[in-house]
Amino acid sequence: MKSDYADRELDLFLAARIMDQKGAPFYTSEIGPAWQVVDKMMRKYMCELKLDVFLGVSGESWVASFYSPIRCKRYESRAKSAPLAICRAAKEAYLDLVRG
Repeated sequence: MKSDYADRELDLFLAARIMDQKGAPFYTSEIGPAWQVVDKMMRKYMCELKLDVFLGVSGESWVASFYSPIRCKRYESRAKSAPLAICRAAKEAYLDLVRG
């Protein structure tokens, strides 16, 4: 089920750059496609994922971070949904890791 937290521009970026696909599933709003991004980041870029949720008076906030043991660097993002947080962190990690 698609949420209100979709980012189609980010979906297209992930499809073209990370997933090597034409057309873009709803990575940023559906957990299934977001986990495909996680799988690709783990296998191709040797990243680990940490995913946390914080529940409080201001609502829930998801924090996703990819950690690159090779670079000893963490790439983190926050969002109102887990898929969006995962995808934002994946983009940040990808942009740094492909620079070499």
